Amino acid sequence: MNLADLHKPTCEEAFRQVVAHRTMLEAYVQAIIRDPSVADDILSDVILEIVRNWESYDKTRPFAPWARGVARRVAADGLRARGQQPVLLENEVLESIGGQLDAMGNESRLNLRLRALNQCTEHLTGTHRQLIRLRYFENRPYEEIARTVKRSVNALYVAFNRIHEALIDCVHKRLEHV
Repeated sequence: MNLADLHKPTCEEAFRQVVAHRTMLEAYVQAIIRDPSVADDILSDVILEIVRNWESYDKTRPFAPWARGVARRVAADGLRARGQQPVLLENEVLESIGGQLDAMGNESRLNLRLRALNQCTEHLTGTHRQLIRLRYFENRPYEEIARTVKRSVNALYVAFNRIHEALIDCVHKRLEHV
């Protein structure tokens, strides 16, 4: 493929699909390739392979399963090229992961969910926002958070369970009105 080929309308559609499904592809590749730096390289290879094979893609079928098939093949080839034996998950497991990723929606749907989550997080109490910040933004372990907020680890598990449930309910309610 040369640079002139990238301007063909079919390649533009391929890139649009890749952009719309990038998060799904990235998560799928990371499920197969557990090394983040290798997964990033493989994802680039997957995108190129999707564009190269766009003409063979049956446009009457859903894009995501086809793209995951490309990703699975490219990931295995990429690991072999690096001298690593691919340890792929069972096809049923990969399909289950793919189904869960499909249920999350495309990039625009994910952005709506993220926006709703951000709005819902703003409505949490200050204490709950602090717990979210410590755990998910500062990536602190539960034991450290427990010492910081002077609670037991079990109390934190209960608090996080309640926070998660509240956020899930809030996000669902916000998305019902979209």
